[in-house]
Amino acid sequence: MALDAAIGIGEEATYGTPAESTIGYEGKADSWKVAKEFIESVGFRRGMQTARADRRNIIQMGGEGELEVDLLDVGAAALLSAAFDKHTFTDTGNTRVHTFETATVSGAPSWTAQMIRPTVEGTEVAYRHVGCVATEWELTAETESAVTLNVSFDFQDVSHSTAPAEALPIDYPADARPYDWSRTALTLTRGGSAVALDASKFSMTGDLGMKTDRRFLRGTALKKKPVRAAVPTYEGELEGEFTGESLKLYEAFVAGEVVSLRVDLTGLTPGTSFRVDAPAIQFTGESPEASTDDVTVHTLPFRVLDPGTGEAAIKATYTEPKPAAPAQLKATGTPDKG
Repeated sequence: MALDAAIGIGEEATYGTPAESTIGYEGKADSWKVAKEFIESVGFRRGMQTARADRRNIIQMGGEGELEVDLLDVGAAALLSAAFDKHTFTDTGNTRVHTFETATVSGAPSWTAQMIRPTVEGTEVAYRHVGCVATEWELTAETESAVTLNVSFDFQDVSHSTAPAEALPIDYPADARPYDWSRTALTLTRGGSAVALDASKFSMTGDLGMKTDRRFLRGTALKKKPVRAAVPTYEGELEGEFTGESLKLYEAFVAGEVVSLRVDLTGLTPGTSFRVDAPAIQFTGESPEASTDDVTVHTLPFRVLDPGTGEAAIKATYTEPKPAAPAQLKATGTPDKG
């Protein structure tokens, strides 16, 4: 195990210009991979055995990576800011309340992601990925597990160095606890009335509809910042026991009704919480499934819809202690004055 491996992200002022520091995240996998393209020229030539070594140009195509973490009750605001279109926050006393929302236009910033990979000899190699823009995300809660957040990124370029002075500083929260299943509660509302569901699993995903291959004939292979080119798709799934109450959710599915969903997480660090609101979801299937060796299970995949009232399709509220010093993170909207 690479005990000295580390990953952090830092907000960029300009797309592709490295940040000066990073906020550390305890990533669970290293998936940051560079992509190269070879432009090869082959034509009639006497004595040619195969493609010539001097007829292949290597082109930097950027790459992709994913930050997979257990969601902590302190310090997760930067990663959530990458995933959502709009971010504002309010400071009240010693508390900072972050609000993240989906929107028509993505105002999410680009990021620098630094992945430190130690060699077997102990040398730390810092890989600096610039122009990182979130393209997809997934939030998952399941019994007997921590709540996880995965955010997938497209990046413009990457460089690496073994010089310690060239590695970006990493800032970790002083004290943070993971959210887990035992502190997670779901609320479903149909026709103004709450419907109980004994759920054992919840997931929600977002495909942000970003165009990432914005390359042009401009004297460089580096692409321009991804932009939204397709309607984002937000989906999810609930899984639990089939009860008389959850039958109402099957009936909502059959009738094509729109219901609302709220997910509440209570943090172990005092004063912390995380809430996700989706005011309009529609179940897309399926029928409950009986079993010979278990209770009947009810799986409810759903699609998140625009409520059409001006509300965000998804709103996430993340409450944590106010940072002691000015945070490196900047909101994508105008902060409220607390």
